[in-house]
Formats: sequence, C-alpha cells, structure tokens
Amino acid sequence: MALIPHVNEKSVPGPAELRRHVERATGRLRDTAAHVGRLVEDRTPDPVRSGALRTATRVRDAATRAGRIAGQRDLTPVKARAGRAAALARANRTALATVTGVVAAAVLARRARRARRAK
Repeated sequence: MALIPHVNEKSVPGPAELRRHVERATGRLRDTAAHVGRLVEDRTPDPVRSGALRTATRVRDAATRAGRIAGQRDLTPVKARAGRAAALARANRTALATVTGVVAAAVLARRARRARRAK
C-alpha cells in the first residue's frame, strides 16, 4: 500500500499503526473511566449509594417479574376476540359508519350547547 502525503507533509500511518494508536487510546479511556468511577463512588455519601442500590434492585426485580408474567400469559383468547371484532366490523361497515357519524354529531352538538351556556 502506498503512503499518501498528509496535510503537514507526514506520511499517513498504516493500518497496523492505526490499530496500535486506537488500542492505546482505548486503554487510556478505560483507565480514565475507571478512575472517575472510583472518584465518584468515593465522594458519594453512603446513604445516597445505599438508596440508589435499593432502587436499582427494585427496578431489576420489577422488570424480571413483569417479564415472567408476560411470558406466562396465553394471548390466544385475546387474538380470537380481536379477530371476531374485526370480522364483525368488516361485515357491518355501513352500520358502523352511521353509528360513528351519529355519535360524532351528538358530541359536537353537546359541546356547542355547553359553549353557548358558558357565555
């Protein structure tokens, strides 16, 4: 692979050298993150830390419980009811549209009457 001249007239590092740079930078970032984490942990008061731990435990337990409940539920009856409702709506589209129009008109009339009384 030919080296391409860089803006400041240095050669562009090859892939192996770039990997070394990235590995070094990654290591430095991990060390810095660990150091900052230790500093935050050292400076955080014990009551705050224990409260955060309790809250995290509760949230984890609630999520686990919700996952278990959702996994145990049988959704077959719900799907069957939804299918029956969709088939009924498809079979009676005209009636459904008429009822929807009547309900919408009643709601609008009631709202208009209420607005006139408020004046």
